Amino acid sequence: MHKKIAIIGAGISGITAARELAGDASVCVFEKSRGLGGRMATRRAGGFSFDHAAQFFTARSNEFREQIEFAGDKAVRAWTPQVITIERGSRSYKREWFETHFVGTPGMNEILKMMTKNLSIRFSTRVSHLQAQSGVWRLYDDQRQSLGDFDWVISSAPVPQTLDVLPDCFSHRSLMREAEFSPCYALMLGFEQLPSLGFDAAVVKNEAIAWISANHSKPGRSEGKSLLIHSDNYWAAENLEADQEFIINRLTQCLGELTAIEADKAKHIALHRWLYARVEKNLATDYLLDSRNKLAACGDWCRGNRVEDAFLSGQQLAKELKKLL
Repeated sequence: MHKKIAIIGAGISGITAARELAGDASVCVFEKSRGLGGRMATRRAGGFSFDHAAQFFTARSNEFREQIEFAGDKAVRAWTPQVITIERGSRSYKREWFETHFVGTPGMNEILKMMTKNLSIRFSTRVSHLQAQSGVWRLYDDQRQSLGDFDWVISSAPVPQTLDVLPDCFSHRSLMREAEFSPCYALMLGFEQLPSLGFDAAVVKNEAIAWISANHSKPGRSEGKSLLIHSDNYWAAENLEADQEFIINRLTQCLGELTAIEADKAKHIALHRWLYARVEKNLATDYLLDSRNKLAACGDWCRGNRVEDAFLSGQQLAKELKKLL
């Protein structure tokens, strides 16, 4: 009889682990949100689309390059934007990208949709805690309702959420606390018309804003003129508890000072706060596996900060776990 494995989180590390394990175990993925992707999500509203977390991904390993080739042009395309650096008091200059940068098409999570065929995924389901029951783990949601019994449990959520859900017996808890994260605000602006920007993406230095992207310049996007602005991570940390109106006003003010964009003409305005946007200190390991208690964790925070790091973490964990099944 196949072992039953629960995976918490439907981002790329969790989905990669689930796909790798599906032939050797009965796998169920639990995702608190309504869709796939985690930080590979795309938000759509009023004819506009915004990649409001990961902006692109690169592929430096053979394993991830093979996954991109398998996905094909319908799910993944190269993005070759005109990228500049903006710094107040200095002339903007062009930046060169010396490796291929990819995006999902028509949304960032399209590659995950291909990977989830025939996988069992329960959306809008938040796992709150586990309880040992006669040699298995019983999962409970935030309404204290049972989600079923499983032989193994893997969390692919960010470290603070993984620490909340995995029990105290997980042998890697102290190591996990060494990971460090910084937050980010994502401001989404949709326009009927935009002035000529002179760039598709911009890295901004020493400002409340760190990144500006003309999201509509990416392959396969909607025709709406969509701008995605990421705040500086350290500025976000300093203003983490500020109200939404203050954050929007400060970011749009900064945008207007640095570019010809008039945010008050936006047809659509939305803000999202990412608490664990950037991994500032990773754990320098591929994954965390506690074979005695049949618990594990994976994610970009194990080995780095990139989409590819998350993919490899989930893949390497699954390969090792298959040896124990």
